[in-house]
Amino acid sequence: MKDKRMKKIDLFLQTQKKLTFTYTWLIVLFLVLFSVIVSVFFMGFVYQEQRQDILSALYATENGRVVVPDLAESRSEDLYFFYILNNRGGVVAGSEAFPTAGTPYVEQLARWHPNRDEFRLEWNTPSRAHHDIRKPKERERLLFLGARPVVAGDGRPAAIYAAKDVTFYFEVFQNLLLVFLFILVFFVIAAVWLSYSMSKKAMIPIQQAYKQQQQFLADASHELRTPLSIMNTSLDVIEMENGEDLTSFSKEVMSDLKEEVGRMSGMVQHLLILARSDSGAVEFEMVSFDLVPKIRQWVQSFEAVAHTKHISLQAELPDQMTVRGDIERIKQVVYILLDNAIKYTPEDGKVELTLGQNPTYWSLSIRDTGIGIPEDEQPRIFDRFYRVQKHRSREEGSAGLGLSIAKWIIDSHQGSIEVESAVGKGSRFIVKFPNL
Repeated sequence: MKDKRMKKIDLFLQTQKKLTFTYTWLIVLFLVLFSVIVSVFFMGFVYQEQRQDILSALYATENGRVVVPDLAESRSEDLYFFYILNNRGGVVAGSEAFPTAGTPYVEQLARWHPNRDEFRLEWNTPSRAHHDIRKPKERERLLFLGARPVVAGDGRPAAIYAAKDVTFYFEVFQNLLLVFLFILVFFVIAAVWLSYSMSKKAMIPIQQAYKQQQQFLADASHELRTPLSIMNTSLDVIEMENGEDLTSFSKEVMSDLKEEVGRMSGMVQHLLILARSDSGAVEFEMVSFDLVPKIRQWVQSFEAVAHTKHISLQAELPDQMTVRGDIERIKQVVYILLDNAIKYTPEDGKVELTLGQNPTYWSLSIRDTGIGIPEDEQPRIFDRFYRVQKHRSREEGSAGLGLSIAKWIIDSHQGSIEVESAVGKGSRFIVKFPNL
């Protein structure tokens, strides 16, 4: 049962990992959102500030004439260049913080014809052909350009162009992103550790509650077996001693009582098995044996029940098939599947059992012509206490635990179970066990 215990441990570990991932994701998401908000706020502030400075330069006038600033001795916060170009691209007036031969920007600006206040961001790669030794060498700069249309002195259309060097802000933004990235990496590590610690603490009461629940289920199931056995024995004694004196109504009541006690005993037995399986207290005795004679014997046990409902019970078996597993548990699986097949197959129906083997696994198939299972409910039929047709299941004495127990046994043998079913056409359960 080490595998069973490991599955329970894995279940808690998976839940803890999910909690850790969720906590980490929330912390990282908060940090990312904070970084995005700060970055957007920073860029918005810089954009508005630089836009306002350029607008001030574009609309600066004196005595009705455009003021052309002198940028020869400009500082870093001043304009980078200022031009007034006519509609032919000629320079009407201008000033540059870093004069270069041929003024390479003029040709680019001449192709820009603004219809209103317009702004752009462009990288400037300066020419090295002519360099003023009195000033430091230029480097690639990010320029924030603004332009607006005007009318020149001769009445022809022209445009004013101004630019500011925003490389400093770009570098600050880059450094800000690097800082955010470093903080993000640090916080991810811290968040994983913190989330793991939080999820570990959160799992403690869950594990305790789970253990208490399983212990209660096991104790309650065990304690209920004795009074149910006493009740069943007492009913038998009453029936034997006073059977002939009982009225027809009393006999019917007695029969109902015995049926209910039997149903409760079966349910308690199933609950006890499931409780023990959850706690890992069930041991499997794995042995090699010939399954064919066992299947014949188990099928024969259901022939009387099948005959009562006029159901044809057939088994297609090989001459011999040696498998390895727990005989009693495999018997339990066969009993559960055959019992369900006969229980939910109407009169004059058919139940077929087929046994097969290949080099990888051996399989057991049980097909019936019963009521079938709706497709949307098939994934849930192995859940505990789940019944497809609850009213009919209760009439048949089903508590919805049989398939859960069968799946547990099959999983413990590292096997698998599949169902193929259609409403009104019957069902087919296919069990596969690996050749251990």
